[in-house]
Amino acid sequence: MQTKKGFILIYTILIGIICLVIMIYIFDIKVAEVKYSASAKGYILKDDSYQKNKEYLTTMFFTYIKENSKQIKELGTNEFFNNFNNDTIKYGKANVSYIKITNEFIFATPYEDRINRNDYYKLESTGESFKIIFIKTDYTYK
Repeated sequence: MQTKKGFILIYTILIGIICLVIMIYIFDIKVAEVKYSASAKGYILKDDSYQKNKEYLTTMFFTYIKENSKQIKELGTNEFFNNFNNDTIKYGKANVSYIKITNEFIFATPYEDRINRNDYYKLESTGESFKIIFIKTDYTYK
């Protein structure tokens, strides 16, 4: 039995295409693994600046309250915080401000690019200690 001359070339091309498809499939799997690893690494090493700023502000605020607790109890929160300056408790671009009319503290922290997150709290004295009560959150565009 004799084969025609073109059949050997067709077999070679088919085997080459099969090998090429297998190599592309393996390459695609490796690229997916690298993307997944890079994504996981980015997520693990992500710097959450909002959370960091919020924790620092809260710690600094409670330290300030603890240092001045006697004066706050004697004068009351409205009287004591009338002269409260926005730069008193500040960390980076985040700060705590006081609204005299509503007796609320605003924890303003940078949230995303050009957006500030404002958390509103009230300060209440409970016996010898103080607690802050969450009121609301809003976002402002810078």
